[in-house]
Amino acid sequence: MRVQLIRWLGPLLAVSAGLAFYWTGNTPVVAKMAAVLVLMAYWWMTESVNIFVTSLLPVVLFPLLGIMGIDAIAPQYMKDVIFLYIGGFILTFAIERWDLHKRFSLGILLKFGGTPEKLLIGFMLVTYFISMWLNNTSTTLMMLPVALAVIKQLHGGDAEKRTGMSSAILLGISYASTIGGTATLVGTLPNMVMKKFYDEHFQDAVPLDFTNWFLFGLPVSLTLLVICYVVFKMLLLRNSDHHAPDLDVCRQEYRALGKMQFEEKAIAWIFCAAIVLWFTLDDKMIWGIQLTGWRTYLLQWGIIPDEKFINESFVAILMGMTLFFFPSRVKKGESLVTWNDVKKMPLGILFLFGGGFALAKGVEVSGLDDWIANQSAGLGVLAPWLMILCLCIITTIFSEFASNTATVSLFMAILLPVIPHLGIPPLLAMMPVTLAASYSFMLPVGTPPNTIVFGTEMIKVKTMLRVGLWLDIIGAIVILAFTFTLGKLIFGF
Repeated sequence: MRVQLIRWLGPLLAVSAGLAFYWTGNTPVVAKMAAVLVLMAYWWMTESVNIFVTSLLPVVLFPLLGIMGIDAIAPQYMKDVIFLYIGGFILTFAIERWDLHKRFSLGILLKFGGTPEKLLIGFMLVTYFISMWLNNTSTTLMMLPVALAVIKQLHGGDAEKRTGMSSAILLGISYASTIGGTATLVGTLPNMVMKKFYDEHFQDAVPLDFTNWFLFGLPVSLTLLVICYVVFKMLLLRNSDHHAPDLDVCRQEYRALGKMQFEEKAIAWIFCAAIVLWFTLDDKMIWGIQLTGWRTYLLQWGIIPDEKFINESFVAILMGMTLFFFPSRVKKGESLVTWNDVKKMPLGILFLFGGGFALAKGVEVSGLDDWIANQSAGLGVLAPWLMILCLCIITTIFSEFASNTATVSLFMAILLPVIPHLGIPPLLAMMPVTLAASYSFMLPVGTPPNTIVFGTEMIKVKTMLRVGLWLDIIGAIVILAFTFTLGKLIFGF
């Protein structure tokens, strides 16, 4: 009954917002678009309706309300950035299928396991690195069984015991997975969503590619990871009751993997090739040396007529498809990845992508963007650093209650008409908002990794609130500091 009440409050708020817009002199189409925006934002935030179902609302409501035709809406749900997501998932499935991720993580943990503190560092670094390339939900699920086995050893075989150490390891996996996803363009879905918005609406601005994202995102995320460990040590490990670690479980699992097989080596080479191709796609100036990207050579040789023909999404699909042409030596007649693996891909994410793009398009064609721009003109009187800090805090708070991807989609739709009136570089607002949407650490529903580790019932809500509050605040400050220092060097803010 309570869920139904929360759900139907959404349409009531939407109708109220639409009427308020109409009665204050706006056109009917602007009022209708405002109502849809409020409804989607509310349902995304409360999740009283499945977020993927909410993402399909434009397909139904825009034609009925006279905002956009179905022929204009449909292309919003199949942007090229979606193929970056698909290609990345195919690589992920191959890595998981042959336990390459498990070999890597167990090997690192065995090297770090001298003391509980070193063990925590090991868990966080391994999770952070893997999450730079794999979906953070998959990374957390992969690390969780190893963590639970080690925690049991730390507690003298008591699997139910709650201590600061167990909380630190579980939260370390969750937070490191989230933080690691922000280090690379392909690390988490909000990054890809923001890039697509940026590429479509600010084509004349500074290009945003895999390399300059990495040059900015890596220092930001590493700094927050170190701070995260310090916060754990101060708040969770100081009086924790735990034993010296016994890594026999990890050692046994590592030995069970045996020698590295052909399949693992092939996937590792293909994965590394994808990273190299992403890094070398565009021209770069490194230490005063001009490096020509391979896309430029394709243009010069006449292989492609325009640079827009190839981007990061092309690389992801190319390397993902390559996996289908490498035969397995262990499973005869199969390739490194099969279509049955690909069928596990969560299609709802595609709708979430498209829903954000469709919402932004609706705001634009309806004229609601002009209203938003006029109402936001007052932000221009704020100092840029204060403006960005406020945006980071608002985004983080909103993201604690809503999907990170949905949060970025919504905030990008709102920011697009505002940015030209603020007189600031687009990335100065868009990058911090995107990072802040991922840095939501306070609540179990803040991110999927938070929900997963909370489901072990070994972490109290008050523990997550106490640690997460500090990290939410520190995260916003770290983003702000790097935006106006490193950001100036990389993006020219």
